[in-house]
Amino acid sequence: MKHIISGALLAALSLQASASELGTYGDTWNIREQNLITVLKRNLQEHFAGQSQAEIEQSLRQKAEDEAMRPAPVEGLVTGRDTHTRLFDPSFTVTRDMADQNGRVFAHRGQKVNPFDIIPVFDDTLYFIDADDPRQVDWMKQQTPSTTQVHVILVNGNIKDSAAALGTRIWFDQDGSLIRKFGITQIPARVQQAPGKKLFTITEFGLPDR
Repeated sequence: MKHIISGALLAALSLQASASELGTYGDTWNIREQNLITVLKRNLQEHFAGQSQAEIEQSLRQKAEDEAMRPAPVEGLVTGRDTHTRLFDPSFTVTRDMADQNGRVFAHRGQKVNPFDIIPVFDDTLYFIDADDPRQVDWMKQQTPSTTQVHVILVNGNIKDSAAALGTRIWFDQDGSLIRKFGITQIPARVQQAPGKKLFTITEFGLPDR
């Protein structure tokens, strides 16, 4: 139940696609002169030349696993020497009526809602680290949170290696959605509920130079 509550609170905290001109890379051709599927097949044949079907399948599986274990890093973060602490109000304005599984509306469009009004206690501590930085991994090992639940969330690094190094389950902030939501610009960082308040306390920790 605690995991469900934690997830509900974080979920309470739109994906917008954009396109831009990236320039021209590699060869170009007239689409009427070559069939795109033929070109793709030829490129694949050249890439996997000399490999058996089993080797090709293993290569593809390994590539997929590597990408899953190391997602794209969150950009725009720094590691500084000074520590900063601030309060964060998670309140937001509802854009449409929100109802529970029984159809009971608990928040109406245009209403300002604080997730702590629904879930008064957030007994979790969130840590954001770059696991490719040994200083941050060592720092994480020294943390002693007072909450019953802890989430270590990577902004960069290998999930599997980090889980082994820290002896805990690891999460990854893909696309930096949580980092942006909390306005975090410096890591390592810690997020937890401010005692007795409907606010989060966000601390961005300073570390000594490498």
